[in-house]
Amino acid sequence: MSKSVWPTCGGEAATLVRTKDWSQTSLGPLDTWPNSLRVLTDAVLRAPVSMVLVWGEDRTLIYNDAYARIAADRHPQAFGGSVRDAWPEAWDFNREVFDACFAGEERVFRDAHFVLARHGVPQDTWFDLYYSPAADEHGRICGALSTVIDTTARVTAERERDRQEQHLKQANADLDALRIRLEDLNQRLAADMDFLNTLFRQAPSFMAVLVGPDHVYELANDSYLRLVQHRDVMGKPVRAALPELEGQGIFELLDRVYRDGEPFHGQNVDVLLDSGDGIATERRILDFVYQPLKHADGQTYAIFVEGIDVTDHALTEERLRVAQEAGEIGTFEWFPNTGKMAVSDAYRRIWGFATDTEITAELLVEHVHPEDRHLSGPRRLVNDDNPIGYNEYRIRRADTGEIRWIARRGQSMRSTVAGERRYLGVAFDITERKRTEENLRQAETALRELNQSLERKVEQEEAGRFKAEDALRQAHKMEAVGQLASGVAHDFNNVLQIISSNLQLMELDGMGSQTAGRVASAVAAVERGSKLSSQLLAFARRQPLQPVVTHLGELIGGMESLLLRAMGDRIAVEIRQNAGLWNVQVDRNQLENAILNMAINARDAMDGSGSLTIGLANAPNDASLGGDHVCLSITDSGCGMPPEILDKIFDPFYTTKAPGKGTGLGMSMVYGFVKQSGGEIKVRSTPGEGTTIAIYLPRAAGQVLEEAAAADTAIPGGHETILVVDDDPAVIATTTEILAGLGYQVLRAGNGQEALAILGSGLPVDLLFTDISMPGAVDCASLVRQCRSLSPRTGIMLASGQLPDSSFDEELDLLAKPYNREQLARAVRAQLGAPAGPVTARAADPVQAPEPHTGQRILVVEDDPDTRELACELLAALGHAASGSSSAEQALALLKEHDIDILFTDLNLPGLSGIELANRAMASQPTLKVILASGDGHSTRIPLASGMAVLPKPYDLPQLEMSIAHVATTLH
Repeated sequence: MSKSVWPTCGGEAATLVRTKDWSQTSLGPLDTWPNSLRVLTDAVLRAPVSMVLVWGEDRTLIYNDAYARIAADRHPQAFGGSVRDAWPEAWDFNREVFDACFAGEERVFRDAHFVLARHGVPQDTWFDLYYSPAADEHGRICGALSTVIDTTARVTAERERDRQEQHLKQANADLDALRIRLEDLNQRLAADMDFLNTLFRQAPSFMAVLVGPDHVYELANDSYLRLVQHRDVMGKPVRAALPELEGQGIFELLDRVYRDGEPFHGQNVDVLLDSGDGIATERRILDFVYQPLKHADGQTYAIFVEGIDVTDHALTEERLRVAQEAGEIGTFEWFPNTGKMAVSDAYRRIWGFATDTEITAELLVEHVHPEDRHLSGPRRLVNDDNPIGYNEYRIRRADTGEIRWIARRGQSMRSTVAGERRYLGVAFDITERKRTEENLRQAETALRELNQSLERKVEQEEAGRFKAEDALRQAHKMEAVGQLASGVAHDFNNVLQIISSNLQLMELDGMGSQTAGRVASAVAAVERGSKLSSQLLAFARRQPLQPVVTHLGELIGGMESLLLRAMGDRIAVEIRQNAGLWNVQVDRNQLENAILNMAINARDAMDGSGSLTIGLANAPNDASLGGDHVCLSITDSGCGMPPEILDKIFDPFYTTKAPGKGTGLGMSMVYGFVKQSGGEIKVRSTPGEGTTIAIYLPRAAGQVLEEAAAADTAIPGGHETILVVDDDPAVIATTTEILAGLGYQVLRAGNGQEALAILGSGLPVDLLFTDISMPGAVDCASLVRQCRSLSPRTGIMLASGQLPDSSFDEELDLLAKPYNREQLARAVRAQLGAPAGPVTARAADPVQAPEPHTGQRILVVEDDPDTRELACELLAALGHAASGSSSAEQALALLKEHDIDILFTDLNLPGLSGIELANRAMASQPTLKVILASGDGHSTRIPLASGMAVLPKPYDLPQLEMSIAHVATTLH
């Protein structure tokens, strides 16, 4: 029986199974293989995919033809060999997998990567691997089946595809970045184009582009369109767009630039352009350039027009040139490095040089007077920062040889050449001015000689001025005294009234010569006390200014002797005054006080030794001051002031002097005076270096008036009746005394209410003389208004220590306090009309009153027993029957019991007031006459038609007699 052949399938692997000497392997001869191995081998050989069977502990390989292709050059040596020998580079992987399979586990790997040697070269390979255990007939696992699918081509293709996709993505990303960059470049290009278009359109110089031989407008910016009045020129030839240029050479100039290809630069070119209405033309002066634009071949295809309108600048230069020529002001430009000069025609005429003469610095120096050559620019160039600063010197004219005076002023200017010095300046002839100054110097010399002859007289007056200086130093302290005195004035005057009344009674009673002398001394003391009260009350009042046109140089000259004495021998006083000093309008007396105040402060700051400089100069058109001013400066070399003291210098009552040496009101009064005069005051001070106080007063028009000659010593008087109204009894007393001494009949009122009562009583009043500051229910304005209504024929004159406000009639005359006897007399006479005749200085005569009806029965009502007793004695001395009462209630009872002709009552009574008493008494006795006496009627209103007479306190015997006569003859 023939032996069967196994395996029966075809193929190279099957042949190897049949032909291989398996006895040399761990599997043994082929015919000894177990059936399970044969079945598995046959399955592997017949499999359509690459499969391998690993059998036994040696891991022997049996694979099919498909796997042989994977093994490549390892086949057929690997067939029947061990896995380790066949695939040594993959042994670690295979050992772990086959150990797992022999342990009964399965393994699957997708696209497992191996680096395998193929054809002697390591290559990347990828496989899908499926491993499963294989059992024998007894169920023991003796091997492993592995299906191997080579995925290298697919993986490589996928990776290539991924690479290509990544490359494509990168390319797309690069393209996107390039697109973004291009878009950004396009935006930047558009922005640049917009910027260039905006720059072209908004350029301050005018620009246009004219294309072709006909010069057609292609572009024109805003400045160009403004120049041509915004006419529609775009796309039009220049001859059609601007026809007014015909005959001005502009068209021909454009044709030449286009033809020759050469640019044209024009400066100060006069052009007549349409003014915008199509009819008139206007002159424009232009600086411009015509720049040809050319192709690469050099052929001109357009003209670029660019320029600026210099009309305003050119016209200004033209006006300046005309002004310089008209005023004969010469201009020059000097270059010290070369000595060359550029000068105007007017400059040549001043020096007498011909127009063709080359002017150099040395040539000019040769014509400067030898004594003045040190003032010339070349001689001062080395040592002076500005060698051509203001100077006046003599020259010898080149043409006539005449000596002339010229003034020169200039300054350094930047040159167009780096490092080159350049100076610009002007010069003008001042010969006539110098001649005038010489004449003035001669006049001043004669005046100085005259002043020297007057110095002896001035020395006699210096002693009196020293006293004035002492009074000035104490003036501020008296301010406080005046404030305190005003609070006790009323009571003080009442006391004086009592003393005065007693003294008058003693004079009426008669006395010996010794007693009469003592009484006269007491009366004089009363008068001095009254005047003292008046002075203390009036001292604190601010006086109104009396500004007049003043030349400060003359004012300071008049004070020079006083200042020298005030400063002492160890302080050098220098007065510097610029020529041509303007006038100011200022109160001379107040300014002199201010100057003296500041000078004394400076003396104290210098501790009696140093220098004091008084400067006078014009301050023209100072922007910080507003207009022209004159500056008066006082500079000392004293100790100076730190900033913390300088900030308080104008504060009232602030002083750095020792107690008793100053009140601190001096500089505050100076400050207020300067401000009231419309000026400014500035202070500069450095500790250890000194202080400068500068007063700026507005420039005034007009001429300084000569002081009026002394008036005639005869003082006009009269016999009219004057009503004096003032809340200050001392002022009333002194004013009454003066007016009575001038022959006038005087009525007095302490406030507006009392004045209205007198005006309404029917007494004839020719002049109302009232103070402006009037306390109480009726102020001065109301008093004036009601006076005009009650007594239209009564004249009105005001007195005040300060200026009235705007509510007062400007036509009313104002007599400023303090006033003297002569000022008061002339002011009163001016109000009343032609003088009744002059009176000489004399003692005050008693007031002439109408003859009274004697034997009047008078009831005196006064709560003060001394005043009541004195009043009764005065009335008895006048021939009347007087009785007294201490209260209104007692007086009413007495009126019922006795016949009384006149009720003489004080306004301020305890219980019922004097007015209430008068009203009740007159109601019960209509024929009763009433006199109201008061030193303070401020709080009570007296009806105008009440039928009462008012006698203000303090009153004297003639006034008391006149009041009694008045009520006895005129009241019902």
